[in-house]
Amino acid sequence: MSVFDRGILLGDGVYETLRVHHGRIFRWREHRDRLLSSLAAAGIKPPYPPAVLEAAITSLVGANQLQGARIRLTITRGEGDPGFDPMPGKEPNTILAASPWHALPQECYQGGVDAIIASRRQTGSDNLDPALKSISRIHLVLARLEATRKAAQEAILLGSDGKVREGTASNVFLVKRGELKTPSAQSGILAGVTRAAVFELSTQTGIPCTECSIAPETLAEADEIFLTNTSWGALPVGNLDGKPVGSGRGGPVALMLGQKLTELVERECAP
Repeated sequence: MSVFDRGILLGDGVYETLRVHHGRIFRWREHRDRLLSSLAAAGIKPPYPPAVLEAAITSLVGANQLQGARIRLTITRGEGDPGFDPMPGKEPNTILAASPWHALPQECYQGGVDAIIASRRQTGSDNLDPALKSISRIHLVLARLEATRKAAQEAILLGSDGKVREGTASNVFLVKRGELKTPSAQSGILAGVTRAAVFELSTQTGIPCTECSIAPETLAEADEIFLTNTSWGALPVGNLDGKPVGSGRGGPVALMLGQKLTELVERECAP
């Protein structure tokens, strides 16, 4: 890659993180559709048909002899000059990287992890829409560094209205009196593939799930909080801003949905 690639210079590109289990991509269709949506929103021409990308991922996994893998698919606008102008005739660059799949330690799920409410706010849809999965993520890096300084696993960001949006790399769910609540997609979040799977599983198990506006004080008073993404599944929060959430451990709803997610991956990626 050129040192003048716009992904390096400007964070001008989009990406997806995928999970491979038993050599198969979990929910490729959903990731594919979100990738195409991000490319369209960024004004980047898709460099390859989705079927070619899928075959390349399968080839990459096979070449590295991985049955379980975490895949990072990045597409940049391509080469530009040191300023903001793209170079005429340059095509987008596509980068695929695979690493072995490593789940978090089981104690993270049983005991829950620590999270904070970040001092930094999430961007709004009127500037850098979080629904566009851009590689321009310095504000999220800074929020996660704030969490790290406070010995926390994740930072939860509020929007400009002071309401809960999402984590730096996760969607946020709370449980109150047996009901699930999560910020709506329209509020300005990246609607995760695992988030959608939780909706499916909550319907199957008879747990009401509502998309709504959530104030930080409502989050703090939850019986349970858990975070979802491709890598973590459903990760319980034991402490928020140094105060216990519910029992201060992984709650029954989060643990049950986490197990259901594991079973879903196993079922859909069966050899």
